[in-house]
This record gives sequence, structure tokens and C-alpha cells, in this order.
Amino acid sequence: MKPVETWSAADAPELKERLERRAEPVLLKGLVRDWPAVQSGLGMPLAICDYLARFDRGIEVFATKTRAAARGVMGYNEELTDFAFVKARMPLLEFMAHLAAYLPAIAAPAIAAECAKVSDIIPGFLDENRLQALPGVVPNFWLGNALTVPVHHDHPYNLACVVAGRRRFTLFAPDQVGNLYIGPLEHTPSGAPISVVSPNPPDFERYPRYRDALAAAHVAEMAPGDALYIPPLWYHQVEALEKVNLLVNYWWPVIGARDLPTPAATLLQTVQVLNALPADQRDAWAAMFGYYVVQREQEPSAHIPEAWHGALARRR
Repeated sequence: MKPVETWSAADAPELKERLERRAEPVLLKGLVRDWPAVQSGLGMPLAICDYLARFDRGIEVFATKTRAAARGVMGYNEELTDFAFVKARMPLLEFMAHLAAYLPAIAAPAIAAECAKVSDIIPGFLDENRLQALPGVVPNFWLGNALTVPVHHDHPYNLACVVAGRRRFTLFAPDQVGNLYIGPLEHTPSGAPISVVSPNPPDFERYPRYRDALAAAHVAEMAPGDALYIPPLWYHQVEALEKVNLLVNYWWPVIGARDLPTPAATLLQTVQVLNALPADQRDAWAAMFGYYVVQREQEPSAHIPEAWHGALARRR
């Protein structure tokens, strides 16, 4: 694995466009170091919870708790027959009470309040902790203890900001998909397909190609105030490393054709349709997709008058 490239960029409106032009992840050291939330979290472990409690409105969050055999990983069980965690809804203050109760335990279960909209649960947080680079983008927050989210990818642009605790991101380029042992496309923990490889430690006898994925991986070690830009479709595993951790992340969309299905929906439908065909027909359609969709070697519309480009017309 190699370290993610590091920038010392400042929080400014032009940062968004600069990141969108970036094809690989980048670590932005200290981007949100001056946030009051980051400064409050540098004290005692539960200080960040005291800070968040000021903004609580009594709204419930989705809380995840891993089963004992999961060893802190929010993934599938060993037999791949069920998830290795349970979910429940509870008020934020109740969840933080669980976090405090587990703090002195040596082998506490991993818990997290995940993907909660800041504007819904703790709206006052946005008044004190602003990101100039992404005006109008409402972030999510992820609060918990030492929990690992297995390898998955997101479709939008992603800027993940560590507010309290430390995090480790292990990232894989999209072309590593064949080495990551991604699980079902539909039966997923939270919508995004995840790897079935448990990372603590990986079972290389069962999943030998995962060695190749790790050899090509990038890693980002993050402290409070650091931010990580993750391009769309880059796979990433997220490890929260402390007994209390808070991450705030911003997703903003890749602008495409608003009148067409999403790429994810298109992929799922394509898989379902083509899997019903014989192998030789799938090979033939692979050539068609390579020529018309990937378009690496030649432009399929180059010899056609522009007025007749139709679906082949480049939109970007």
C-alpha cells in the first residue's frame, strides 16, 4: 500500500472545482482544524458528545451494533447468510449514553450512529462549523467507537472530515473491483454493495485475489481536522480507531443526464439482462460495451454527422 497524496489546501470556494478534476484520492491535512467541534474533541474522549448535546433536538438516529463474532466489522457473518450487526432507532442522547457506558470496557461491541443528516439531528452544528468549499451541501455525521466499515464505494464526490478520534481509510481504484470480492448487489447493509472479506485479518486462502488489491491500495491515516477527498466509485474501507470518533462527510452529485436512469440502476439492469444470455452472447455484448460505452480506442461517433449522433453524443 502507498500513502494517499497530501495537500495543504485551504478551505476556499475554488477547492471544490479543484477536487472534481482530481482522479485519485487526496488527503487535505488540517482542512477543518479550526472548527470549534474539532477543538472541543481534542480534550477528554466524551468531550465531543458534550459538544453535540448542545444541538440535540431529540430526533432519533439509526444505531448499529456489531455482533460479538464480527470483531468490530459492520459486514456479513462468516457463512455469508446474514449481517454481522443489528440496527435500531434511538434518540441521539440515548446513543451517546451507550457510547459512554462502553468507554471503560476492554472488549466492547462496536457501535455507530451512521449517516445522520446534520441538518435534521444537530442543525446548530452547521452554524459553528462551516465549509466554504461546499456551500449548500448538507453533510452527514458518523459517531461511534472502534468500528470498521468494509470495502464499498459511493457514487457521488465525497469529502470526509475527521472531527474527533482517528481514522484509517484504505482505498482501491475502481479497476480493482475483481480483486475485492464484492458481495450481493441487492442484499447490502446500507444500499452500497460491500466486500465480503473481513479485514481483521483477511482470509487469503479463501480470498486470494485480495492480496493483489492490497498491493495496489492507497492508505490515509487521519487525525482530527484532516479531510479526505474520495473520487466517485473509488472503493474504500473505513476504520475508526478510538473509543469515541466523529466523522462528518459531504456528498455532492456528479452531474449527468437528469432525464436518464442512474448509472447504478443501469448496471443492475444490464447484469440482470445479460446474465440470462449464453456465454458467447455475453462476450459479444462485452465487445459492444467496450466500443460504445468505454470508448477508449476510438470515438464511435467520429464518422457520423453531428446531427445524427443521438445517444452517442458526448454530454461532457
